[in-house]
Amino acid sequence: MALRTPSTNQTQQSLLALQRTKERLALNQTRISTGNRLTGPGDDPTASAAVLSLGNSIDANTQFIKQADSALGYLSMSEDVVAAAIERVQRLGELAAEGGSAASSEVDSIRTALIDLANTKGQGKFLFAGTATQGTAAHPLPFEDAAPPAGPINYWGNAGSISLNVTNTTVVATNLPGDSVFFGSGGQGSSTDIFKVVTDLRDGLATNNAALTATATTNLTACLDSLTKAQVDLGGKQSQLLALKDTLSGFNVSLQGLQNTQQDTDYPQAATEYASDQVIQSASLSVLAKVNKTNLFDYLA
Repeated sequence: MALRTPSTNQTQQSLLALQRTKERLALNQTRISTGNRLTGPGDDPTASAAVLSLGNSIDANTQFIKQADSALGYLSMSEDVVAAAIERVQRLGELAAEGGSAASSEVDSIRTALIDLANTKGQGKFLFAGTATQGTAAHPLPFEDAAPPAGPINYWGNAGSISLNVTNTTVVATNLPGDSVFFGSGGQGSSTDIFKVVTDLRDGLATNNAALTATATTNLTACLDSLTKAQVDLGGKQSQLLALKDTLSGFNVSLQGLQNTQQDTDYPQAATEYASDQVIQSASLSVLAKVNKTNLFDYLA
């Protein structure tokens, strides 16, 4: 009679299968408890690569949104300054209509206020200095009164544009150079130079020079048009950035959805696999227990 004893090889194979079942149980248990289908790159290399790529895109868009927020803050402050300058110029028009030397003192105050507005700082930088946002030792302010209280106003900034990359392919200018805003299209000393026009108005009112006052009043309209154009320009830049932010935020929502699809646990599937492996594990343990009871003495009994 031939005696059969359990094969060592078969036992080893059964133990290996049991170990794999235990690993699957542990994996699905982790997936169910964490909600994350990918516990490591080896779980699904293709999905892991996709999740990484999507995450990089989300991070890049988030950084662009932060940059857009910073630019919006800068542009908003600039627009507020221009709006305040418009109010001052409108008041100058009222004073010109009133006439009289008594109005000249208020004109002086408005001139000082306009210089202060032109030298406004935001986020630690001069808003209207081009790229010379910190000034220099020789000229710490972008706009300086050469001969107070009624001398020419010198501009020590530049015409540079501060550009910001808000996407990989989109660059937005976040400033308007001070000379274009306060000197206008005609430049320093012209009929669109706000400071020159204010000085002319002051002199006309102080000396009752009707012709000079009339010319200054006409030029105030040109200055107001120039400021309004700057205000519209700044508002347009903000609208562009807000629309871009909305687009990037929408992209991130979509990308996050795709990432979740790759990464999140499919609970019904994980639960089914977990239950199935529990049955397999139980059966395997039962078989191994029976096999291990079978030995030579069972045949000699």
